[in-house]
Amino acid sequence: MHLTHIKLKPTTKIDLNFDTSEIGKGIESPKSAIEESKEYLKSNKHSDFYSKDLMVVVDQKLIYVFDYFIGKEKILIPEINPSTVFYSNAVMSHRRLVSFKKDLFENSPTVKNFNKRINLNLFGNFFQLASNCIVNLQAALESFANRQIPDNHPFLDVNGKEFEPSIFHKLDKALPEIKGKKFKSKFRKYNFLVRRVIELRNEIIHLTPIEETTNTKYKTTYRKLLSFDYAEAIISVEQLINFYEPGLIEKCDCGKEFYYDIEERYDSK
Repeated sequence: MHLTHIKLKPTTKIDLNFDTSEIGKGIESPKSAIEESKEYLKSNKHSDFYSKDLMVVVDQKLIYVFDYFIGKEKILIPEINPSTVFYSNAVMSHRRLVSFKKDLFENSPTVKNFNKRINLNLFGNFFQLASNCIVNLQAALESFANRQIPDNHPFLDVNGKEFEPSIFHKLDKALPEIKGKKFKSKFRKYNFLVRRVIELRNEIIHLTPIEETTNTKYKTTYRKLLSFDYAEAIISVEQLINFYEPGLIEKCDCGKEFYYDIEERYDSK
């Protein structure tokens, strides 16, 4: 399955219904505001020091940016919604992980016919992009949930005591309470794959050697990675995010293709 890369989105976007070139015309700014602006432009401090946010106009929309120092120069960088970045990472990993898995299957020796050389890079290349895909899908989910859930949202157990919620609790309990609708009950197949993404991510991040029956340490997790349906998992995460924030995950129509690859480089010396 071919997956199209998506558009990255800003954290905040405010539509404007007027000509931005007219901003400030005919209006005299307060002297204090002018002086503060001059001080900020000359200072070696971020806008945070002045308790101010920075916004710029992009395509007739206001978006948040933040300042960053390169030497003594301040540059402006757009504040991007992290869920779109993480999700984009997962999509851009997919194309080559599928190709690497195909190479692995076609060029690995069989038990009955051991006439091919073992190449460690075949599985290594697949594992790098497969784990990148899974980890970024989970990061997209968690960053999305954290953004949707207010800081003061109560997480209380049956005894009324606060607890640290898991990602499952945020997705299955908190988000439905806040949004007034439940993804799990409407899309059971997608919800199952979302849970598999989180479980497999946890298994990868906390990968521990297992020596219960044999000396082979990681084969159980590696088999799961080889059998996992990455395309359906990516679609499932998109469905959940767009269920609670319609249009956040939006396919790009630029006609270009972007994907991650692993390049072999050799020292020319």
